[in-house]
Amino acid sequence: MAEKTFGVTLPKSYLKVLKKQNGGYLKTDAVHVDFVNDDGEGFILLDSLYGIEPGEGILETEYLKEEWEITKDNIILIAGDGHSFIALDYEMNPSVPEIIYIDTERGDAHKICDDFDSLMDLMFTVEDDDDEEHDDIHIPTHEEIKAWASSTNMNEVANGVYTWIQDFSMVKEDNLLYEAFAKVFDQGTEQQKITIADAMRTEIENETITNQTLIDLCLTLLRKEVGLDFIIYKEMIEENLADKR
Repeated sequence: MAEKTFGVTLPKSYLKVLKKQNGGYLKTDAVHVDFVNDDGEGFILLDSLYGIEPGEGILETEYLKEEWEITKDNIILIAGDGHSFIALDYEMNPSVPEIIYIDTERGDAHKICDDFDSLMDLMFTVEDDDDEEHDDIHIPTHEEIKAWASSTNMNEVANGVYTWIQDFSMVKEDNLLYEAFAKVFDQGTEQQKITIADAMRTEIENETITNQTLIDLCLTLLRKEVGLDFIIYKEMIEENLADKR
């Protein structure tokens, strides 16, 4: 489906990785590069890849390009958080794409390597003094997050909505998310509602949430609340949206 949509052949090694886990977090978290990033380091972070699902993952490439004003043609985005992306670049070779790094804040792009196999060879794990403390941290998959959002346990529903909002790679145009969001504001605790409202405010300010249906739903629910925190978050979201018009 994806290859037919883009009219190209995806790297076999990329597809092999996805067969093990269709999108999600990697065992390694960085890639050696021969250019210097904003932190002055000779590497870039890469701890997850987009999968291939209808309306999600790499199939969001055109939407993300428009959203982040990426003008380069013949690319497929395979990772990124909005401020930067890693992409397959088919411009030079329609059969074997180069791997490039796109810095949306600077508006420039750098070649990382010749192909996806080489990208895998360049990957490594950044040493962290706190690694032992993080060994037991579980990174939820999209399926787990959706399962939480559809749970009958309100704590799980609230956690699902909060995690979904903050996960850049998850599509926000989803009825399950809308229903779970409304359920939290209907049945959840005040703290659960405040936590989600704050997360929405942050993501809207960072322009990582632009889905108008979700934003409108959030504002509608906030307007029904009388607590000072809700009023403040509502006003902050409205002011932020007004500034962007």
